[in-house]
Amino acid sequence: MDKQRQELIHFAQSATGLDDHAKLKLILFAAGVKPATFFALRVSPKNLDEKAHLEKHLRACKIRFIAGKPRAYEEIVGIKGTAVRWKITGSWYGYDVFKDAASKDLFLRYLDLVKRQKHEQADSSSGKLYDYPDCCVKRYIQEHDHAFLREHYSHYTYYQRLHDVERAFPLVMHTACSVQCAQSKKMNARYVAAIKKHAPKFWKAFSAMKKHAVDVVCDTESALFQDVFYGITNTNPVFPVKDGHEYTLLTLKPLDKHYYLVSHLTKQNFARGTVFPATITMRYHYADIVLQKPKRVIRDLHHERHFVLP
Repeated sequence: MDKQRQELIHFAQSATGLDDHAKLKLILFAAGVKPATFFALRVSPKNLDEKAHLEKHLRACKIRFIAGKPRAYEEIVGIKGTAVRWKITGSWYGYDVFKDAASKDLFLRYLDLVKRQKHEQADSSSGKLYDYPDCCVKRYIQEHDHAFLREHYSHYTYYQRLHDVERAFPLVMHTACSVQCAQSKKMNARYVAAIKKHAPKFWKAFSAMKKHAVDVVCDTESALFQDVFYGITNTNPVFPVKDGHEYTLLTLKPLDKHYYLVSHLTKQNFARGTVFPATITMRYHYADIVLQKPKRVIRDLHHERHFVLP
């Protein structure tokens, strides 16, 4: 690996505006393991120079890239009474990076297919662009069909499969077709080897197991093709009968200076606002949660956002 690529990987490991998932993607791309990827860089008053430094490194490596326009990003800054308070704390920029002109052309074709609502062709193109296994791309396309989902899953087993493959292959960027997927297993192993070799500092932090004892509150519940958090409630659920629940739990205190929203799959039914003492074990980009007996209920739990009009 040349000096310029090494410096890009060093930047990726140390940049405060890249979260762990963005660091992972950029390192794997810079190491030549991924042919293309997308990542986001967050910019705030604390790291104003990182955007210029990132683009300087990309140009030094002669990497083709497309930088998106700035968008505001929010963070949870506190929980007071029944309100979860959000605040705009900076801007984020999306970067699409490509190993060569052919990869960039394929990306532009993908965007055109999406624009023309040719979704199956778009999904196939994105699978080729990002080097996803054919079996996983095929399964992803099949699962757009509600009848296929009802035939192969229940509400609970659908989300259980997502949790299982995330833990089986924590470094891959796609949803594996199953935990037995041989291609996803090989890809995950290849990614682990590349990160260990080229970014050992990041690997040590990313793969470390971090355990926290903290109270959490039950917030929203997942429903396929619906999302109450984002106001998507006008579609019928894929699984009319629920045999389990995937909840979003919110930590009531910051962990490592940030509030966390984490997924929890259970057969039990929880009311929104229920507060539990919990043990959260974090590794890679997922969390395993053990809940104790509920302590109380926050009635009318809601999220508050304030925007400045231009």
